[in-house]
Amino acid sequence: MSASDPLLAVSDLSAVVEGFEVTHGLDLEVGHGEAVALVGRNGAGKTSTFRAIMGLTPVTSGSIRFKGEELLEIRPELIPRQGIGYQPENRDLFTGMTVEENFRLPIWTAGDSRGIEDEDAVVADIFDLFTELEDRRDAEVQNLSGGQGKMTAIGRALALRPELLILDEPLEGLAPVVVENLKRYIREIIDRDISVLVAESNASHVPELVDRMYVIERGEIVDSGDPESLAENEEIQLLMQGGGGG
Repeated sequence: MSASDPLLAVSDLSAVVEGFEVTHGLDLEVGHGEAVALVGRNGAGKTSTFRAIMGLTPVTSGSIRFKGEELLEIRPELIPRQGIGYQPENRDLFTGMTVEENFRLPIWTAGDSRGIEDEDAVVADIFDLFTELEDRRDAEVQNLSGGQGKMTAIGRALALRPELLILDEPLEGLAPVVVENLKRYIREIIDRDISVLVAESNASHVPELVDRMYVIERGEIVDSGDPESLAENEEIQLLMQGGGGG
């Protein structure tokens, strides 16, 4: 793979959930060191796209290449070891375990494959980023606030020092002050030269975070380009306000 090739290239992707096609002919790319948003109303196909990238949604056609390697040929449990961190929409934390243990668990299970020799240094880096979690280090994750839970889920996704971080609705359902805090943390992650692919239902959340934006509707990319221009586009705003759920 040359330096000019995208880090992630999704091409002509079609995926199904329970027999229904949830993405159709979808194309998107994320470059090295780039931040990209996938925006669309609830039910438009954002989560299905991300789950397909992570091998968790069946793909019927297309290609998903990361660093030039075809992810469709890799077992789902091995995909994080390729250098992709994933924060799912539902957080999916390990309850009954502390914040720190949630950060350490990916390293315990797969750290060797990422060449991680200093587990304590990785965990310290995550707490240095999410300073608000420092005094919650020993709290069990089921006792966290919504914002703290999102931070913990993102921190866990950073534990294997990924080159690409996929964030599914990291700002959804949070108070405005928490949203601004999380935006600051995401900008710091981007400044650490980690590529980011973020899904959001609220297009106004992402223009200051990302370099490019894709708009998805009914499993297809319907527009892409400059985030600020797209976020202010009346047609896009109407589309984002459309019906749908799940």
